[in-house]
Amino acid sequence: MQTLSNLFNLPNDQLILLQGLGIIIGLPLLVIGLGELTEQCKRHKNPLAKLFNATRNLLLPPLALWLIMGHFFLVPKDALALRIIANLFAIALLYILLLLLNTILATDKQQRLWQVHVPNLLFQLLRAIVFISIFSYVLSNVWGVDLTKVVGALGVGSLVMALALQDTLSNLVSGFLLIIENPFKVGDWIQIGNLQGEVIEINWRAVRLKTIDRDIIIIPNSNLGKENICNFTLLDPLHAIRLRMLFSYQDHPDLVQQTLLEVALSIDGIRTYPLPQINPQVYKNTCIEYEIRFFIANYGQFEEIENTFWSRAYYAIRRHRLHVPFADKMEYKINEPSVNPHSTPEGLTKILRSQSLFTHLDETSIQYLTPHTTVELFGIGEKIVVAGAFDQAFYILLSGQVLLSVNDQSGQEQEITYLSEGDFLGEMVFFTIEPSPVSATVIRTASVIRITPTAIAHLTQHHPKFALEISHFIDERKKLIRTAAESSI
Repeated sequence: MQTLSNLFNLPNDQLILLQGLGIIIGLPLLVIGLGELTEQCKRHKNPLAKLFNATRNLLLPPLALWLIMGHFFLVPKDALALRIIANLFAIALLYILLLLLNTILATDKQQRLWQVHVPNLLFQLLRAIVFISIFSYVLSNVWGVDLTKVVGALGVGSLVMALALQDTLSNLVSGFLLIIENPFKVGDWIQIGNLQGEVIEINWRAVRLKTIDRDIIIIPNSNLGKENICNFTLLDPLHAIRLRMLFSYQDHPDLVQQTLLEVALSIDGIRTYPLPQINPQVYKNTCIEYEIRFFIANYGQFEEIENTFWSRAYYAIRRHRLHVPFADKMEYKINEPSVNPHSTPEGLTKILRSQSLFTHLDETSIQYLTPHTTVELFGIGEKIVVAGAFDQAFYILLSGQVLLSVNDQSGQEQEITYLSEGDFLGEMVFFTIEPSPVSATVIRTASVIRITPTAIAHLTQHHPKFALEISHFIDERKKLIRTAAESSI
């Protein structure tokens, strides 16, 4: 292979002069260029800034010193000083290459488009290959070590090590097979045997799972090949939850299905497609058993969603007067009949008279309202009124607390006010062609008076004073809504 002097037909002294000019001019320009790149990356918070800075401060100084001593001062290659400088250069190069791998390869979530996501085990393997390659090069070319003898010695020792580290090597091989087969990745919810959890790490020895109870389970890779693996999020993130409930033969299946469907659709996290299904499954001696099936997209929320469903179903069952049967045999000791005073006509009449909105109504009007009035209970998180839907009744809050809110132009929920005992809601029932602009969400278990649209419309037609108070109430509510909308702009 021709040398540079023969290639360009230059004398050695001229070639050395050109090399010197290249080092004197080129290295400072390279330092300045790397400095500018570092500043630009820092301003844009680019992770490459650390790489460029390390190249300028760690790699270029030993490189420049090695070139000057070797080409200008003609220091022999086997000189101790030159070997030490070569070692420093190799250490700096190793650090920069590892930093480059850390920057380009992402083992968790990709922060930037140009990053490449790789499993953690493959990432560690690449780091080991880089380290071994540079270490071998330094031993062979800088210190003149015969690597063939080293490899031969290691070959004999590796047999002994393989016998001593059977379990470790089994985990390592199983880890590589996991990467090739890729049955799950970090973030997936899986079940291995009787263990369920979210995969938070896959390394050369084991897989780490975080359970619903936030406990960490470490499963050796060699054990994974012996168990069936159920992946709840691979290919299709939707997961079905199946629940069972018992209802009396007195309750019509259509009413049961509609009630439970409304409960399911009111819960955040339950998908509307596929639509939840409520079907009678078994006709027992004293009741009908129904199966409720709905789908969720985040398996980690299944306990929270299931608990919310049970809680809201309780209040919905009470409001629709459904009957959940007791055990087949129960013993009761009854001293006197227990009747809910709110469910009797006398109790409802007393409640209506106690409300400030109805104090000026005569006895006939109160008696007219009574059969059109019910007292209902709503649980925390339930919506009595839904924005964009038509109000189904007029409500007066007896107890509890309700948050009145409106959605702004960006779709974010903006608080309007908190309602408590004696406050009204459902005023859009007076405007049958306009949906409600607000939502009313229960934040403390609420008991409300529910008055049908027919009855409330009858009062406004026959009692001008009542109609005037309702009109004033609606105007005040609209002012609150406008104020909330303006504050969100």
